[in-house]
Amino acid sequence: MPIESKNQNRARILDPAAIERKLALNTFNVDRDRAHIRIIDHDVCLQCIRQQCINSCPATCYAPQEDGRVLFSYEGCVECGTCRIVCNEFDNVEWTYPRGGFGIQYRLG
Repeated sequence: MPIESKNQNRARILDPAAIERKLALNTFNVDRDRAHIRIIDHDVCLQCIRQQCINSCPATCYAPQEDGRVLFSYEGCVECGTCRIVCNEFDNVEWTYPRGGFGIQYRLG
């Protein structure tokens, strides 16, 4: 099968902004006293070449910094757990469920 045919059969994102619109409908009860996810050692992120957490987080909670470190904001986390899975080389993400009553409240199921 030619390469062009294979590429035509792949799924495409028809509306790239759709996820942002759907995330905007959700509400978050942020626990200011306890972050349920944290980067254990920010200096370890300097050793990570791919920094997959930045690209894989559907809520874009991870942001690259100019010095090579990664900034994480747990307030908009959708609790999918992807970050702890993709940080398998250094295991530098500590992830726990939020305390009862805190975290995301999905509006679209």
